[in-house]
Amino acid sequence: MPSISKLGDRLIAQVVLVLCVFSFSSCTIVPDEEESADKGEKLDIYFVSDNFKPDEFAESIWGEKVVPFFKDKSLPIENIIPVWLNDQQAAGEEFGYREKEEGSPWNFRVTGSGVVTAVNTESRASTVDIDLFPNDGKADLVLQIGPVIKDSAIRDSLDFISFTDFTNQLEFARLSNAFNKVVNKDVTSKLDRENLMGKKISFWGAFTQLQDSDLIRVTPVALEVE
Repeated sequence: MPSISKLGDRLIAQVVLVLCVFSFSSCTIVPDEEESADKGEKLDIYFVSDNFKPDEFAESIWGEKVVPFFKDKSLPIENIIPVWLNDQQAAGEEFGYREKEEGSPWNFRVTGSGVVTAVNTESRASTVDIDLFPNDGKADLVLQIGPVIKDSAIRDSLDFISFTDFTNQLEFARLSNAFNKVVNKDVTSKLDRENLMGKKISFWGAFTQLQDSDLIRVTPVALEVE
């Protein structure tokens, strides 16, 4: 028997659908695509314009603008981590980027190389542990390998994309999801997961101050595995 919560979600969806039919402007019901393997399915109702195509937009600028941007702007993560562990605000002021001022989380464009010391694929939000060079046998960060990619670090690290460029917050949120889908499709899905342990890996990507990971969690935009 469906739970009361699920029945409630279905009822809300039906009500929204009726409102859309009788609305003068078009709208679309969009599920929350940034799912977590550790949580149950969630239904979020977004009123969005059908004119904005976040997946197409993300794809159109990925190879031409996003990847070159990170290759050019990323800083060595081994220089950031010691400051970050001592004072996140100081790390942000020295190495980070944020579009707004006070109160907004810092985002960091980073590059680094290390050895894979663990492959964590129990969850769909899979990661690998990275021991940066020079190796000391301990993981310094985790690198997201999907298929579920968390955080909005990619979107929020791009200084040529602003919240004010979009109609509303929901379009801005959908763009983050779209970037994360490109990461999974073009970057992480090509990895040979069965043979990553012990491999040397170089990366360019981003991490955000807002994350629920014990170690810094980096979202890659480019990877090289040796």
